[in-house]
Amino acid sequence: MEVEIPEPVQNNDPSAWVVRFSATQTDTKAQFGEAENGAYPTLWTDNDTEVKLSLNYGGVKGAAVTPAGDKRTASFAATFDFTGLTAPYVFYSVSPSSAAKALSPSREAWKVTIPCTQTPTATSVDEAGIILAATSDAFGEVTDISEVNLYFNHLTAYGRLSLANLALESGETVSGVELTVTTPIVGDWYWNTSGSTITDYGASSTLTINTTRTSDIWFACAPVDVSGEMMTVTVFTSLGYHEQLVEFPAGRQFEAGRTAVFSVNMAGADFTAAGSGSGGGDVVVLSEEFDNGTTSDSSTEFGSSKFPNFSGSTSKAYTSQFGGVKLGSSSASGYITSKSLDLSSSFTVTLNVLRYNTDSGKVQVTVGDVTKEITPTTTDTAYSLDFDAATSSSTVRIATSTKRAYIDNVIITRHDGGSGAAGPDPLLQESAYGCYLGTGLEWEYNPGEEQVTRSYDTNGVQTYTLIDPAEVEELEIVGYKKSYVKGDSFTVSVQWRKGISTIHSESYNVTLIKEEGPKVWLSDGTHGVIIKK
Repeated sequence: MEVEIPEPVQNNDPSAWVVRFSATQTDTKAQFGEAENGAYPTLWTDNDTEVKLSLNYGGVKGAAVTPAGDKRTASFAATFDFTGLTAPYVFYSVSPSSAAKALSPSREAWKVTIPCTQTPTATSVDEAGIILAATSDAFGEVTDISEVNLYFNHLTAYGRLSLANLALESGETVSGVELTVTTPIVGDWYWNTSGSTITDYGASSTLTINTTRTSDIWFACAPVDVSGEMMTVTVFTSLGYHEQLVEFPAGRQFEAGRTAVFSVNMAGADFTAAGSGSGGGDVVVLSEEFDNGTTSDSSTEFGSSKFPNFSGSTSKAYTSQFGGVKLGSSSASGYITSKSLDLSSSFTVTLNVLRYNTDSGKVQVTVGDVTKEITPTTTDTAYSLDFDAATSSSTVRIATSTKRAYIDNVIITRHDGGSGAAGPDPLLQESAYGCYLGTGLEWEYNPGEEQVTRSYDTNGVQTYTLIDPAEVEELEIVGYKKSYVKGDSFTVSVQWRKGISTIHSESYNVTLIKEEGPKVWLSDGTHGVIIKK
């Protein structure tokens, strides 16, 4: 079916032309929707309401779309100002408009976004992921522009995934599937307008698919070679999540405009129940790494101006060459006292202890009239001491029984047990992936907009990276393991860079305070992050 193209209409402004376009049919095997006798794909749908257009990279315009009756071709129009532009005149277009981001004249490229989160139908990819792009012929004169054909090609490849042998319990329902591959497959890419190739520009390795299906799960991705790569398949359900690590067979790749059909054997997949793990509302009420200390033993006594978590009385406490605190001297014991804390539920004090030379005294942790002792050794060792509930305004005193010892990394965690005896952790007020480190140090991740994520796994330790290509900015969080469960405490490091400059570099002793689907909340009681499992 041919689309009738009216002659261009010249406005009163001689530099402005209403240009009418024809979207030509493209050769593809990606057949979405109803195809005529199974022979032709339907490229356009009634939901294709707008495309983005550009003339010589001179700005972006939106244009309403009129699909042809057979949905193989389409037409649209837009007004362009040719002032200051010189031949050759070339038009570029991207569909859908949601995929088209910034133009880059210096690169002769257009940034496009393949959604990191997609919601397919039973018979089609999420339409936001079916990305078409076109370049017109070059025109030597404005007056020559009477009919403009745009030759569209698919920039994205497609997959149709089935989950074989997925062991679901009676009543267990699927709510989503997540695919993580070493090679980035979604997120931000540059379309090189001289052809139909795209190049990584802050792309993401993780695709989340909102679906209740276990077979024929459609998705869109970049046309990349994944031959021999490992892929993590995570299936989220009403009871938890199933996870399987699989390898793509040799020779397997995703090709633009083509659909790769494959199955993943989920037999023997690891299963983690929702909300599994110890604890039920643990709150970190104090976390101190003593990073404001000097690099050598200091004769200046321990100061609350440097360490406000310990604002009570101090005696014979020194900053230490080992990065913590040295308690006591050769002739006297030493101690530090915490600020007032709500310890109205049972709680745990964890700290690192190291013996000073041959000194043989104990390290004593006292709350109220309860004292627990640690015998230091020549190895820097983490200890965990459990206490029954004290009061809502308690202090914790850490002291040596005689002479000297080193301490470091003090964390005090209150176990609320879901009783609501204490206020909720501030991080629980947040819901978006990101970092919440205080005023001026916050980053909320907005998937599908200008930011993408990447996740790497090295011996079980996750490296979770948030990337903002427009700002040349990267925020990296390292230290979480998928084996951690609610109530577990551990250390994460945060590295925040913009270009070659470091905005923030810090480590935090955090507790996993909440799990919800693929999200986990990690908090030290004041600061925290929300990342993917």
